[in-house]
Amino acid sequence: MVLLCLPLFIDTLGTTFSELKGFLVGEKVAEGFGLYYEVIDSTPPFASWFYGSCDFLFGRSLTGRHIAAFLLLFAQSIFIGVVFIDKKVFPENTYIPTLLFSLLTLLSFDVLSLTADLAAFGFLLVALNNLLTEIEFRGQRDETIFNLGLFISFASLFNFSYIIYLPGVFLILIIFTRNTLRKHVLLLIGFLLPHLILSSIYYINGHLADLWNRFYLSAISFPTESLISLKELLLLSSVPIAYLFVSFVMLSRNARLTKYQSQLLQTMFLWFLVGLVQIYFTTDLRPQSLLPLAPAVCFFFTHFLLLIRRKKFAEINTWLILIGLVSTLYLTRYGKLTSIKYDRLIVPASSLSITDKRVLVLDDRPAIFMHNTLSPPFINWSLSKEIFDTPQFYENVLLVNRLFEKDTPHVIIDPGNKMEQFFSRLPKLKNQYKKSPEGYWLQVEKNTSN
Repeated sequence: MVLLCLPLFIDTLGTTFSELKGFLVGEKVAEGFGLYYEVIDSTPPFASWFYGSCDFLFGRSLTGRHIAAFLLLFAQSIFIGVVFIDKKVFPENTYIPTLLFSLLTLLSFDVLSLTADLAAFGFLLVALNNLLTEIEFRGQRDETIFNLGLFISFASLFNFSYIIYLPGVFLILIIFTRNTLRKHVLLLIGFLLPHLILSSIYYINGHLADLWNRFYLSAISFPTESLISLKELLLLSSVPIAYLFVSFVMLSRNARLTKYQSQLLQTMFLWFLVGLVQIYFTTDLRPQSLLPLAPAVCFFFTHFLLLIRRKKFAEINTWLILIGLVSTLYLTRYGKLTSIKYDRLIVPASSLSITDKRVLVLDDRPAIFMHNTLSPPFINWSLSKEIFDTPQFYENVLLVNRLFEKDTPHVIIDPGNKMEQFFSRLPKLKNQYKKSPEGYWLQVEKNTSN
């Protein structure tokens, strides 16, 4: 796996929009800005703190982040294998799911991005382990069902669209267990507890409205943005899709499973369907968004390979999966497959010559921050626009003044001339800046650069 991924570590394609967002959020969290009342963004809280830790460890080093993501994915692949062996999922103990998951991570270079989705998927795997334990007859304990809700909650605080797994798990438990109402309530309490604690902390500090408006309301709307088209994503996944179809056919014809294994087969099929729904609601669709489907895909692929009586034919199919995935990975990486493009996934070069400055952009132009630092932390433009479009509200003027005092930008790029009305209400702030064709420059900074 190291050898197969080594070219991606050496020859990085570029920074993705998801990685750039992680840079900006992580830098501001590491500087001590408070989420939602100072950092104007909708990134979930656990994701923001995760990015802050990544900024502390790696800065903006893509190579370091990709290596860390590779190690995390490899650990998750081992965990999948251990879980399936422990739960007696297959007729024989095997680490084939670990191998297959490792191969599926070669779907695209984007899977090796160190994003919050990767951390959320880790908690989802632990939740899956608890779900299989609950279905198992010998493992029905109160803490199992409580932890199941807890880990889904943690995943949703990294990526809110993972909340879709809560009703999915309820459905699976209703079908395959005889749990009482008390146990279902325990699951719900386990899910709600982290959100209630988070809300209580913000309420005590007087920022509950900011948490509600900039995280929960924004997340509940499930804003979606496709960084790669559905057609391109299907083409990219053509090899796994083909083998998934073959696996379904083989399992329907030749599978000889115990009642327990048959239940697990149906459980993983429902898990797969819930994963498809979650992908529909994901914030930014990209190859890494397919990770929640990987456990179910590995499950079906493993059953297919174990059904092949002659070992050499199973090995041939494994090699075909490997060759198909690696070929697709590098052909798309170097632009040889023109039907799949990463134009919307990779941050383009900025047209501005400003570099190494603290910049505020009152527009949706994230490319500027590739070589500059965001200052102050108005990260999400859709949320920030509501503030800069309403200077008549006193709390917005106070917020802008407070953030400018705490994190003064060197340059303000203002194509819509939105700062003018704030400057008229904040004359002291206006005196610090001088207007130029590029935008507003901090006068000391402009003099220095001249």
